Amino acid sequence: MGAPERSNDTRAVTAWIRPLELRQYRYFIVLAEELHFARAAGRLNVGQSNLSREIRSLEHQVGLRLFYRTSRHTELTAAGERLLEHARRVLAAEEHARLAIGEFKRSAKERLRIGICERVACSRVAAAFAAWRGTHPEVDLRIVSRSGRSLLAELEAGLLDAGITAIPVAEPGLVVERLWRDAWVAAVPKGHALSSPRALDPADLTREPLAILLPDPLGNPDQLMVDPQTPTVRSLFIAERPSSATALMTWVEAGCGIGLLSASQAADLAHPSVALRALNRGLAPTEVHLLRGDGALSPALSGLIECLRVRPA
Repeated sequence: MGAPERSNDTRAVTAWIRPLELRQYRYFIVLAEELHFARAAGRLNVGQSNLSREIRSLEHQVGLRLFYRTSRHTELTAAGERLLEHARRVLAAEEHARLAIGEFKRSAKERLRIGICERVACSRVAAAFAAWRGTHPEVDLRIVSRSGRSLLAELEAGLLDAGITAIPVAEPGLVVERLWRDAWVAAVPKGHALSSPRALDPADLTREPLAILLPDPLGNPDQLMVDPQTPTVRSLFIAERPSSATALMTWVEAGCGIGLLSASQAADLAHPSVALRALNRGLAPTEVHLLRGDGALSPALSGLIECLRVRPA
C-alpha cells in the first residue's frame, strides 16, 4: 500500500501510520525473542504468513535485512540487534503514554483510597460509608483491606488517603483520631451456666478457656487489661486467638470455651446457639482510630470523617 496523500489533517495521517508501525515493532520484537516464526506467530495469535509479510515489509521500510533465515534457523542480524533496542524503547514509550493518559482520565474524577484493618470492619463502618456516598456520588471510593503494618506503610507512601485501625500509631506526619470505643462482649454457648441474661465480670471467666478476637492480629492480650496485676485478670486463660469472628463463633459453638470480642464485631453476628453477654468491668475497651496525613483535608475526606464520627442511632 502506498503512502497517504499529504493532508493538513494530521490526525488522519497518524491514524494510518501509528498502528502500522507499532504492530510491526511488536511482531519484530516477538520474533526476535523467539527466533522461530511458528512460535512467534503463536504468541501473537496471527498466521505465520502474516508475520512473514509484516517482517518483510519492515525490512523493506528500513532498507536492511533484520533476520538471517534458513529452513531450520532464524537469527538476528547486526542491524536487527540494533533495531531491537530501538523497538523496545518505542513500545515502552507507547505503553507509558497510554498509562499516563489513563491515569489522567481517572484522576479527573476525585478518588478516595481508604484502608481498613479487617477486624474493625463492621456494620458501623459500612453505614458511615453508605451515608457519605449518598452525599458524594461523584467521588470514586476505593476500600482496601490491610493489616496494621501494611496500612501504615501505604499511608506513609501516599497510597492511601486514610486508614481505619484498632491500634493508634504515633508517627511523624500522621494524625490519629479516635473514632469510638467498644466494650468487650462474651460469646457463651447457650445452656452454659454463664449464658443467663446478665452482664458478666472477668471473675466469672477465670475458670473458663477463652478465645479472644483481638482488634489487631499483632495485639497483645495483656494490653486489654485495665490492671494486669489484678489477680482476677491475671488468672484469665487465653486458650485460642482465632483469625476471624466466624472462627471464634465456631470455637464457641463447638463447646470449646467462651469467646471475647468487641461489641461492634458482635453486633454483626447472629448465632442461635450462642448468647452474647456484656462485660461489666476489668477489660479496657477496644478503640477504633482513623489515621491520615497531617496535610489539609479534601472536602470529600472531611465529609467521610464526619460520617465516621456519627454514633449510630
